[in-house]
Amino acid sequence: MRARMIGLCAMLLAAFAVSQAAAQGTTRVTIKNPDPAKWAGRNNFFSRSTGVYTCRALACPDAAQVTASIANSPTRSPDPQALAKLAARIPESVAQANANIASGMAPGRKIEKMSSGVTTLRGYPAIVQETRMVGGEKGPIYLAKASIFAKSALIHISSVSSSPELARRYRELFIKAMEVEDTPVPR
Repeated sequence: MRARMIGLCAMLLAAFAVSQAAAQGTTRVTIKNPDPAKWAGRNNFFSRSTGVYTCRALACPDAAQVTASIANSPTRSPDPQALAKLAARIPESVAQANANIASGMAPGRKIEKMSSGVTTLRGYPAIVQETRMVGGEKGPIYLAKASIFAKSALIHISSVSSSPELARRYRELFIKAMEVEDTPVPR
């Protein structure tokens, strides 16, 4: 049940959609499993650009899951003000997720925004957010998400755990493990 709720939380907080842009060069992103002995990973059957990593039994203090997905970025260099506007829409997404929960997806649960903002991760502009899902049988569930604009790639890394510190730590662990290779459009 708890693992299902962790998955539900991750799905509900796919906070914002960004449209794809025209060809802007090639950015190859690889999300590597930072510790295969600790994390069991699998790719989406239909897409090589999505991976789900679950902490193995007894390897983490509590259930934890990290999801990584890669899409086309709308631009190679996003405007900082545009990113700030996009980050400002996160409360709307949380309100919509709460409306979905109230309509029967996970009765008795509520999502609360803890923080969000614009930052730089690994030298790339990014939007980070942290949320908490409360009202469950076993206590709150925390989500730490980063959307990283790495040249022509948009990378989403979401970490879910029963502790905000662990959710943050696991998100950062997978961000450190990603590899980015960029080939800009020749001029």
